[in-house]
Amino acid sequence: MNLILDNLTQTVVQVAVSSILCVVMGIAWLTQKTYPGFGRWTVSKIPHALGWLLIGLRGLIPDWASVFVANGLLFATALLLYEGIRQFRAKPHRSRLHYGLMIVLLGAFGYFVWVNPNVNARLLIISGFTALVVGRCAFNLSVGVPRELRSSFWFTAAMFGLYDLVLLLRVVTAATLPALANPFNADAWQSVLFLTTIVIPIGWTFGFFMMTNDRLTSELRKAEQEMREMAATDFLTGALSRRAFIDSCQHEVERARRNGQAMALLVVDVDQFKMFNDTFGHPAGDKLLCQIVAACRTSLRASDLLGRWGGDEFAILLPDTGLDGGMQVAEKLRRTVLELTVLVDAAQAHAAISVGGALWMAGEKDWETVMRHADIALYQAKQHGRNCVVWNT
Repeated sequence: MNLILDNLTQTVVQVAVSSILCVVMGIAWLTQKTYPGFGRWTVSKIPHALGWLLIGLRGLIPDWASVFVANGLLFATALLLYEGIRQFRAKPHRSRLHYGLMIVLLGAFGYFVWVNPNVNARLLIISGFTALVVGRCAFNLSVGVPRELRSSFWFTAAMFGLYDLVLLLRVVTAATLPALANPFNADAWQSVLFLTTIVIPIGWTFGFFMMTNDRLTSELRKAEQEMREMAATDFLTGALSRRAFIDSCQHEVERARRNGQAMALLVVDVDQFKMFNDTFGHPAGDKLLCQIVAACRTSLRASDLLGRWGGDEFAILLPDTGLDGGMQVAEKLRRTVLELTVLVDAAQAHAAISVGGALWMAGEKDWETVMRHADIALYQAKQHGRNCVVWNT
């Protein structure tokens, strides 16, 4: 037990642990997918190990190295941790306050090393200043964290918060200890607090890996979701893709069969679309298709399905809709498109649509038959002069 609480022994352990963690994090940084900030966390282990190494060599090297430089390195460790957290969260990571504290700390250490030697004051200053930076680390890991990242962020924040508490306890005990001639002669309680400063950084290092893994997992999920949306959505108009429309219709058919409901299917084709493209250009044609889809959405319910069937042809499914309701919607769509104005340079262009409709009744027709009936109705609408609605009942 005496060996465990021996501060000089713990200093050696500090150097060893920081060195090992630096190697492990360095390998991950160089070989795995990481994010800005992880490099600063990795590099922070270097001044930490060097600082404790210089402290452990006290008596063998000059005081300016074992006290002045060593504690400056330890405080730089806290600054790098804070900057890494801010950078990981894509926020400004430089802090004038922290660099100002570094100047004050070095000045105070110079005073309490050469002008008025005082070990207690030095312990109090380094612990207090570091506690301020560590507290800001905990705060930045706790506030405004996306829900999917909270477990890893808050775990790491808890490690920093616990470390901050230990530093504050060291401030209190340093202020109440008898005057020390050597920091390695501190009492058992101070040694226990010292021991926790070895253990807790292992915890937040584990937290850094958790944060990195959770962020990577979150980005992969978002990428998969975007790919699914791209596969389900027509890239130009935003309507459902043909495959997604068919799949959605199958789900609606099953639901309608269970509930005994009717559904209406509309097939919409833009009249003389090739002539429109030839006259105004393909960009204008694309703009027209987008405006038609947007206009159709204003006339549809949230439960209705709108898909791009191919080229200038669209399909619309109206769940829980009978013949009268389907005819009203189809006619409303036709009038809405007829009123559209597409601005092409200084000119105004107009378009019209032909609509073919068919009704699906539970138990009467399979879905493929309804699709064929709607296509036949659309063909008849075009044969009747376009810009009209024809139903195949």
